[in-house]
Amino acid sequence: MPVPRYRGFAQVEYEFVRRVYPTFEWTVFDRPSPRNLLPLPLERARVALVGTAGAYVRGQQPFSLGSEGDPSFREIPADTEEIRLAHVGYDVRRARRDPDVVFPLSLLRHLASEGVIGELAPRAFSFMGYIPDTRPLLQETGPAVARELLADAVDLALLVPA
Repeated sequence: MPVPRYRGFAQVEYEFVRRVYPTFEWTVFDRPSPRNLLPLPLERARVALVGTAGAYVRGQQPFSLGSEGDPSFREIPADTEEIRLAHVGYDVRRARRDPDVVFPLSLLRHLASEGVIGELAPRAFSFMGYIPDTRPLLQETGPAVARELLADAVDLALLVPA
């Protein structure tokens, strides 16, 4: 199979991942996801945060930093102030000083208090964005988080990549 050619950052990322995970291939979809319009005004919506920053809280197992990636997720209480970060795909040292740059939970609390959004869902969810084998994410952990968001009656999930 010929090696795909990408441009710019995608090429650099592809080559890096292939060095540590030799069977890596980008997951490609035939068509975009369906468009879903928010059925109510934002100021009445229950909003949840779903990020790929590798966020977790004290007492939870940090994400695995191995070359295989980690398709698991962490449930983060929306009222927590103690976000920790573990991620193999970026240097977390700067983000640890202000986790909102990669996992804007306190910003969403502020937007809820100001009435910009209706309310913040009781919990947020975090993945580690480095998942070279996406099958477990697409077949197991992603659908599990979707079920939890439905259980929380979330109107809008804000997806934040890191």
